[in-house]
Amino acid sequence: MFFCFPSLWEGIFFVRLVKRNFTRLFSPQKSVLFCTGHSASPYTGTHLDKQMNNTNNNEIKPEFTIATSQDFWVQRTYEEIKKRTYLDPLYDAAFKAFLSEEQALISFLNGVFQLEGENRITTVTIKNTEVNIIFPQVKAFRLDIRATTSTGFCINVEMQKAKHSRFIDRILLQHSAFMLQSKYEWDQEFFKDPQKNLTDEERARREELRYEIPPTYAIWICDFPVERQDSYRGTWAIRNEKGLTITDKVKYILYDLTQFSKTLDSVQTTEDRWLYLLKHAGKADDLPDFGDDAISQAIKRILVEKAPDKLIKEQARDMVFTEEELDHLAAMKVRIRKEAREQGLAEGRAEGRAEGRAEGRAEGRDEGIDILESLGVSGDLIEKARKIAAEKQQELK
Repeated sequence: MFFCFPSLWEGIFFVRLVKRNFTRLFSPQKSVLFCTGHSASPYTGTHLDKQMNNTNNNEIKPEFTIATSQDFWVQRTYEEIKKRTYLDPLYDAAFKAFLSEEQALISFLNGVFQLEGENRITTVTIKNTEVNIIFPQVKAFRLDIRATTSTGFCINVEMQKAKHSRFIDRILLQHSAFMLQSKYEWDQEFFKDPQKNLTDEERARREELRYEIPPTYAIWICDFPVERQDSYRGTWAIRNEKGLTITDKVKYILYDLTQFSKTLDSVQTTEDRWLYLLKHAGKADDLPDFGDDAISQAIKRILVEKAPDKLIKEQARDMVFTEEELDHLAAMKVRIRKEAREQGLAEGRAEGRAEGRAEGRAEGRDEGIDILESLGVSGDLIEKARKIAAEKQQELK
């Protein structure tokens, strides 16, 4: 996949915006190609591609295309996965294999809610992840993991690899649908066989339960910085201006893995163990099971050499851009162009500051080179970028 920009520096501006807003979406398996009017290079930095064919080199129109079919990239990603030790549980397929099993989920939830002794969750019922609510057509409304516990909790666990522009809205929307589904199923347990001739006691019970909701907790594991959260874990609820919680039945627990920095030696709690494994499994050659059988079995389920071929192929598909991610990238690109135009107009109106603008452009180019180096772009392309920057600077003198 590649992105084409009229100039190298608009491309660098795009990289900067991506780095800020779409953290870690561009993994080597994505095989992303940044293409400008001057050159093209894969994000992985492994080789230089040919310049795009243009009939008029003086007028290069920005394009946004998929270089090859999705099937090609899925196959290529599949081959790369086969070289690894573990499937990366930060992607949906491996995440579900890792955690969507009774003992693993029990252990994980007891860690999340810090439950011990008689308060521990002892059983879970893993439910169908489909929610019967109409949702945008690009993506079916299906949860990652949905379960009920022996303690009466309705649980939704989500793994979110990439940040979306309306991420908090998505959490609220999804939880609203999840709550309605949970309420419907909860009512079915109490009113399995509705009768026409109800006793007064049965009618009183129905009235009592008419608007009561079960405790619904959403757990989101995010592989990007979570806004307004200053630690790796945040527990959010509906509160008034004095900080009083309106109900304990609705909670959002958000994990920001970019802030989880505990080393293996500093891991202590069950919660720490699961977060450590989720963050490091994709890059590890060996993972600790911490003497926990549920964790040991979970690790075995994401071993590449033992994983079913169907699971590996599903993982490969998850690691290639989805339609939803492409929509987000397109929106980012529109935003880049708008900001670039506004910045150009502002600079055009400024007079008598030519020297300052030249210095600013030079600093911006240096920053762009630093960003390319930090992202692992090939040395050949970086050297070419330096030469282009020098030529541009010479033209402005």
